Amino acid sequence: MYLTVKQQAKHLSKKEFKMLRELCRYAKNLYNQALYNIRQHYFSDGSYLNYGKNYALLKDSPNYRALNSNMAQQILMEADGCFRSFFGLVKKAKHGEYPMKDCHIPRYLPKDGYETLVIGFVRVSGNKLVIPFSQSYRKTHKPIEIKMPPMLADRTIKEIRIIPRSNAGFFEIQYTYEAECIERNLNTDNALALDFGVDNLVTAVTNTGKSFIIDGKRLKSINQWFNKENARLQSIKDRQHSGRKTTKRQNSLYRRRNNRVSDCISKAARKITDYCIEN
Repeated sequence: MYLTVKQQAKHLSKKEFKMLRELCRYAKNLYNQALYNIRQHYFSDGSYLNYGKNYALLKDSPNYRALNSNMAQQILMEADGCFRSFFGLVKKAKHGEYPMKDCHIPRYLPKDGYETLVIGFVRVSGNKLVIPFSQSYRKTHKPIEIKMPPMLADRTIKEIRIIPRSNAGFFEIQYTYEAECIERNLNTDNALALDFGVDNLVTAVTNTGKSFIIDGKRLKSINQWFNKENARLQSIKDRQHSGRKTTKRQNSLYRRRNNRVSDCISKAARKITDYCIEN
């Protein structure tokens, strides 16, 4: 089976950070180019422009050549997959299995947006990930090395995604790796009922009469602190008549809050899973 580990790219120099933003912008441009070709071909001929033909049209474009060939191909395949899903929904709608009003043709990414970088062919140097560059990009830019989580040292990594978050304010890296599927000898006659709440995040009761509670007050406190601090920053922003939707300090606050909430939820889920395995 495959599992995923998340990591936020830290300790990047200002130059490395700008390089990742630049690569994500190239990826967005290439995705929109691929989508444009497929859409125009569909509007003019009523037929589908497949991956092979689209690749032939874009392989010499500046955006394709600025990216590593494996990254660029992954982006073309993503655009291809979006249209395959669209045509699949249209086919279902014609047979009455899906409402036609919900079949929307894939849309372009925002002009000032960014796209995820997908690395299918993984290059690892020791415990460091080396971001693959194209030959032309490598001539003018130094390589970016990112320290990987220690738990991936002996794992077979199948795919890596570098996801720009908060309008590329920071980058989240997702490592998908192979893991052995463990067969567990569970008692399937036992069951656990979960009731979710606020002060008590989870109240769990088994069919044998045992129970436990996971406290939710810490999670509630994190959200209360976030709302109070964000309101203070928003009032400062309003007094300055800033045209930006959110400031850098607000984005940093959102990031910290989301990390803390994600950590609490993950630990609660782990505790429930471990209890089920043991009982």
